Amino acid sequence: MSFGNNQSVNAAINRAFALTDYNIYNNIHKQDKFQKQTILADESLTENEKSEAIRILTKGYDQDKLCYNKGTKRICENCNQECLATLFCELC
Repeated sequence: MSFGNNQSVNAAINRAFALTDYNIYNNIHKQDKFQKQTILADESLTENEKSEAIRILTKGYDQDKLCYNKGTKRICENCNQECLATLFCELC
């Protein structure tokens, strides 16, 4: 699966997904945390590549939170409503 233009970032994200044990990390929140920790521990990536990979994972995590309607809500800075997504407001 291709996530972006950088092959190193794509490979790291694919490794993070492959290493995820879905019996242990049995909900989207645990899976997201493990995958981000895996990316941060990856010594083959530069800091910029790690940031890009984390951003891509966060985008997917936001989609999962909206799809399942689960997760910690935050207050949007623009509309002052509660929203689930981290990178954007699903209500604005």
